[in-house]
Amino acid sequence: MAFLKSPIRLSRISLAFVALSVLLPIVQAHGGGAKVEEEVDPKELGCYDSGVDEWDRGLQIGAVFIILAICALGVLTPVLTRYVSWINVPQSLLDTGKFFGAGVIVATALIHMLASSGEAFEDPCVGDRLGDYEGWPFCIAMLAILAMHLMEYLMSAHSMKSCKAKNLVGEPPSDKLAASVNDDNGQETPSHSMMHQGHTHLHGGIPVSFDHDDESIANARLHTSTLILELGIALHSVIIGLSLAISSGTEFKTLLIALSFHQFFEGVALGSRLASLKYKRNPFLQALLNGCFFMITTPLGQVIGIAIRQSYAPRAPSTLLAQGALDALSGGILLYSGIVNFLVEEFTSSKFHDFSRIRKVISFAAMYIGAGAMALIGKWA
Repeated sequence: MAFLKSPIRLSRISLAFVALSVLLPIVQAHGGGAKVEEEVDPKELGCYDSGVDEWDRGLQIGAVFIILAICALGVLTPVLTRYVSWINVPQSLLDTGKFFGAGVIVATALIHMLASSGEAFEDPCVGDRLGDYEGWPFCIAMLAILAMHLMEYLMSAHSMKSCKAKNLVGEPPSDKLAASVNDDNGQETPSHSMMHQGHTHLHGGIPVSFDHDDESIANARLHTSTLILELGIALHSVIIGLSLAISSGTEFKTLLIALSFHQFFEGVALGSRLASLKYKRNPFLQALLNGCFFMITTPLGQVIGIAIRQSYAPRAPSTLLAQGALDALSGGILLYSGIVNFLVEEFTSSKFHDFSRIRKVISFAAMYIGAGAMALIGKWA
């Protein structure tokens, strides 16, 4: 099994598995046993109807700024709390909001994204374009999960390899390692390398593990997982912004309230991750820019929806297929991020285990309430 030790070969095997998982349902979908359904005229179903009735321009433009402000409040509060001294929000409150947001993210993936994808693919206007295979939303979500897992593995493997390569004792000693170090009393003491002169046969060329290496690897993994999370959020935020912009009447008001709640707590969860990252340079600016990227995604979808509302045909087959695929893709990314990077990583961290018992109970309760609330909102939005 030595051939499996190469990261390149392992990544190729993983990609082959992902490709197989996608091709297999395609073959099944176009195989025998296809359903024979009576054809219906797309015009009778209104598949190509465009435009939005009772659309209020003033409310829609106002909603863009409302969502922008709510997104900013959610994502920037944790970031500003860390980097701006005069803004003081209790860390326990931010942690509670983060765990609430984690529940919101998982429920969004399952109740909103995957369910919405299934509705789009099963719409009568899509017809038999996807064959009789009914598992497309979950197939695409599975592909997204496997792709995110592979990407996270490759990036973490690269980070570990880089750290190990930099810390070989066999390399020419740097000034920091060769020079003497100061003890707590200000007196110079020989460094570890100086105390072991003549014993290079024991240490030469062998990687030495340093605490800062483990910290840099953990930070690199945190950067990767946060990037994956932001990617999934960005995809579905544009979609829900578009949906809000082409809605009207009671549906618009209900959707605006639901999205305001959803975007705020999703922003708190993402902002908490951004605030915990360690950047090499300009940390506040980088965290702020990442937060601003989240801020503009939903309003961007709204602006696009406002611009195309007259020509947009929400039930056109191409529109439904694109919407279903993007919903399933973002659902898979959010599900992976929510479970792996929040439910597993956050709740098993040493920081969480150091919490008091009551704070742990509150964190679990916040996550359950967030998931339940978002699942309940799925009844209306």
